[in-house]
Amino acid sequence: MTVAFFGSTTILYFLYPLEELPPHHHSFLGVAYDTLLLTFFEQPIPFVDDLRLIPVFFGFAHSRASGHRRRCGQARQSGGSYQFSQEWQKLVAASYQNHVIICGLGNVGKRVAEQLLKFEEEIVCIETREDSKFIAEMTRLRVPVLIADATRASVLEEANIKQAKALMALTDKDLNNLETALTARELNPEIRIVMRMFDQSLADKVKNSLGIECVYSASALAAPVFAQSVVSENLLSSFQFGSTLVNAYQIVIDEDSRFAGMKIDDVRKEYEITVLMHDRQGSVDWNPPTDIILTLGDKLLIVTEADGVKDLLALEKLT
Repeated sequence: MTVAFFGSTTILYFLYPLEELPPHHHSFLGVAYDTLLLTFFEQPIPFVDDLRLIPVFFGFAHSRASGHRRRCGQARQSGGSYQFSQEWQKLVAASYQNHVIICGLGNVGKRVAEQLLKFEEEIVCIETREDSKFIAEMTRLRVPVLIADATRASVLEEANIKQAKALMALTDKDLNNLETALTARELNPEIRIVMRMFDQSLADKVKNSLGIECVYSASALAAPVFAQSVVSENLLSSFQFGSTLVNAYQIVIDEDSRFAGMKIDDVRKEYEITVLMHDRQGSVDWNPPTDIILTLGDKLLIVTEADGVKDLLALEKLT
């Protein structure tokens, strides 16, 4: 078994396409860890249809299956449950560094996790409910999920809080999020904390008193979205910058548009807006040249303050 283990590790290290895996899989030690997981009926890396790698994926199949059935049988006979997979989740989570810990795998936590994965961030999730419908999806994405209470220091330590760069408390309970954030700050004073809160007044107090700058009220974040959907379908988003409400607006050049035939620079000067993007037939140009003449079908993504939006909305009504 020892020879087979080190032989399989060597084969994976030199023949498996490691560039398709996260960075922590690239070292020889990381590959050895993946081989160990394969040995115990886990699937840490995707199967590759390569004849040279088939012995690694199938060589231990019989012994893995037999051991898995034996452990499950022992758990049933003792009246307990088989928790081997969760133990391995803890071991994987403890190996991460410079990662983001997401506490609360509900609708918000799941979407945040997906966005972080798009940014190629490594994440560890903590969820209290074993029946959360998103656990299986995170596991499929090879994200470790700990089924535990994130307010406990021991659980955050299992997620390697001291080596993490950020913690996001995203449950639907304000006090739990606050307790998790404070515990995380005690364990890692330098960690960046992002916290979700429903009570806006409590969120403001947390910012001012506890030094946790990234505290967001769900209702405060949702309000601009609801408002802008009523005002205009072209008003895409609004956010506060200092004391100014900044609005992202989409200008669509159609047959009735006043902007058809105008240069981007003319639109910018006349309406005091900043043009971020020009889209022509799916070809997107960020920070486009100012001398481009707008034609039918073009789209502009611009940012402006409230008065600029009022002027654009007035033009919509006139057309």
